[in-house]
Amino acid sequence: MTKSELEILFKTHYAAMFRLAVSLLYDADEARDVVSDVFASLLDGGLAIRSDNARGFLLTCVRNSCINVIRHKQMRERFMKLYSTSAEPLADGPDNSMMLAELRDYINTQLPPLSRRIFTLRYLQDMTCQQVADAVGVSRVTVHHHLSQSLEKINAYFNNSKQ
Repeated sequence: MTKSELEILFKTHYAAMFRLAVSLLYDADEARDVVSDVFASLLDGGLAIRSDNARGFLLTCVRNSCINVIRHKQMRERFMKLYSTSAEPLADGPDNSMMLAELRDYINTQLPPLSRRIFTLRYLQDMTCQQVADAVGVSRVTVHHHLSQSLEKINAYFNNSKQ
């Protein structure tokens, strides 16, 4: 896709994409990030779009990205609750200190260095994805990719260890 084609898509569909993202996320900044990420994926060649249904395709991409953001928020909330260093015991189980140690160990030993750094900056230092990208020197799409992979690995590890 050429930049001029992308510019036409942007001018034509940005407002609808942004409205959809805001209606799902209730946060204008996150909505702008989601829409920008969709266009970045188009520019990078990560997405291929058919011209006959561009609007539907772009809105579906925004919807799916918003769902991913919501899932990551939920995972972050669960992670922060578990990873919290507060003196208060967590209410959802007696083995929280063991799980916390296991989680810390997993992050420090099983995640690749770049993924570990990105994960730590995003979830423990509460930086935005753009701030993480700037700090690490990678694109925001790369940050999202590493976060997704890290969360999938952590989920898989803890889901398998419970069985």
